[in-house]
Amino acid sequence: MRLALRQFLLLLTVLIVLGCVRAARVAAEEAIGETTEKCAAATPVENPWTKRLPKGWWQKRHEDVLSAPGREACQIIFIGDSITDGWDATGQKIWAKEYVPLKVLNLGINCDSTQHVLWRLDHGEIDGLPKLKVAVIEIGTNNVGITRDPPQDIVKGVEAICERVKHKAPHAKILLLAIFPKGFGANRHDVANGLISKLDDGKQIFYLNINDALLETEGAIADRVGHLTEKGYEVWANAIRPTLEKLMQYPPSVDCLEREAVAVDPHSLGWKMSGN
Repeated sequence: MRLALRQFLLLLTVLIVLGCVRAARVAAEEAIGETTEKCAAATPVENPWTKRLPKGWWQKRHEDVLSAPGREACQIIFIGDSITDGWDATGQKIWAKEYVPLKVLNLGINCDSTQHVLWRLDHGEIDGLPKLKVAVIEIGTNNVGITRDPPQDIVKGVEAICERVKHKAPHAKILLLAIFPKGFGANRHDVANGLISKLDDGKQIFYLNINDALLETEGAIADRVGHLTEKGYEVWANAIRPTLEKLMQYPPSVDCLEREAVAVDPHSLGWKMSGN
């Protein structure tokens, strides 16, 4: 009787131990899954949404950027989605007047979210730009309207874009714009823009919010998505001009100067970049 009881207790103990081991293994796997889960907005991927457009259009636009005449001489790049892409259409007159003399390259592509911009940057769009001084970034509205990413993920995508620019063009400054408003101001992306504004480091990344200028100018915004009219592109150019001019003259970062002993005070020129 006692032998049978001991065997029963031993078997019970073994089962309990095995159960605990299995539970611990499941918990560990879940923890690993949580820590390794990728943020979609910060994971480079080609854009599938352009199926709505002519076949191969998105890839061709990417290839056009790579083969743009005189790209190696450009001093400024604009990175973004269809709103940035619109400089080549609705905003072309302002672009020709304002930016062609400065040797500017347009890296905006219709329907892009942060993850699609990352793919393009990883595939050569900002490689081989030795004279680049400023990268203007305006991205995120499609993360809201198409890929449905939460604000916390959108800022991770925007930050990843900034890091790509810093890595591939360490000598360049970044003019990081707030996400433009949707619904004629009904959605100003306040949460996402609040998070994005914190990426301003006063050294290489400078945040600017021009949404008030767009919303306060009658006829600047074309539709509820947030696309701009010609007037809107004029407002955009006027709103960023003072900042852009200062960044064009701004000294390279300490990192770019191989961490020289004396650092440049990023605010020594007495001007503030953040627009909030």
